[in-house]
Amino acid sequence: MSGKKIVLMNHTDMQGHHFGCARVMRLIEEGLTARGCVIHARLDGKEDWRTNPVSLRLLAGCDAIVINGEGTLHHGRKKAGWLMEVAAHEVTRGKELALVNALYQENPDGWAPLLQRFAHLYARDSRSAAEMSRQAGRPVAHFGDLSTSAGAVPGAAVRHGIMVGDSVRNSATARLAGLAAELDRSEPARLIPLTVSMREENPYRPWLSRALRRWTVAIRQRRMLARHPLMRYLSSEAEYVGMLRAARLSVTGRFHGICLNLVTATPFIAVTSNSWKIEALFEDAGLDPRRLVAQDRLTPDLVLGTDWSFSAGEEANIAAFLARSQAGAAAMFDAIARRGPAG
Repeated sequence: MSGKKIVLMNHTDMQGHHFGCARVMRLIEEGLTARGCVIHARLDGKEDWRTNPVSLRLLAGCDAIVINGEGTLHHGRKKAGWLMEVAAHEVTRGKELALVNALYQENPDGWAPLLQRFAHLYARDSRSAAEMSRQAGRPVAHFGDLSTSAGAVPGAAVRHGIMVGDSVRNSATARLAGLAAELDRSEPARLIPLTVSMREENPYRPWLSRALRRWTVAIRQRRMLARHPLMRYLSSEAEYVGMLRAARLSVTGRFHGICLNLVTATPFIAVTSNSWKIEALFEDAGLDPRRLVAQDRLTPDLVLGTDWSFSAGEEANIAAFLARSQAGAAAMFDAIARRGPAG
């Protein structure tokens, strides 16, 4: 019997923009195809699939739909609503539905019947699992973000320098860029965003709007690079991970930046993001809360004057967290790929 034909929705790496998303989508595809599934189609998370005849035709021709929840499903956002409507649309009737790798925070209770329609539910943190369980009326499994599900990547034998990243919040990105310049006066520092460029293009906007935005973003990026000569945009997930493996310390405002710090055993400092995702990751991975620093407290003295090495307890917690992620992902892919009743 041939494997299930699967449509991946909320595909977050259609343009190769974000290294954390690239890793997540690669591991989802590898996990499913290794078990005989066929990727029938990939639908961009920016697309309103409900009004696209091509997307509807692709959805009609599949056996199962797997939604990568990632960081989308919080505070009842519009695009999150598009994804949840998969459970109520006529074209998905009779399809096996899976919501995986999901942050789920402060969404309307009106989504509960939609959540209950999913055969497979997997959260990426314990807080989200509790909220999904409440709305779904059944236990929801959770393990770490799928970017952590392939196990550890050994760090370099000798590490040196500080790798400073960016944030989804512009104010935090600006502060991190300034911090990198200050740190570089005392120790070699590199300013490396988690993306290939400043902004990802939305291909579903009118062409004139896209052209104008592309032009303005290019100007802003040139100005940013001129203002911050330490900044360098990389071209791939592998290049980013390689640089992280060689750093003695990472400073990041990105959730996936922390995930890759854990995978590469790179000591780090983090600033908060736009949802509970970083705090929830700290709780689930057993990380020392001292690593989560308010933006206004992030100074060179704090960074350079503190030993940020992982404690023995943190090392054990991280190893256990990565093992849970790996085992949880394997069980999830097994369940989705299995023929017959879900679960």
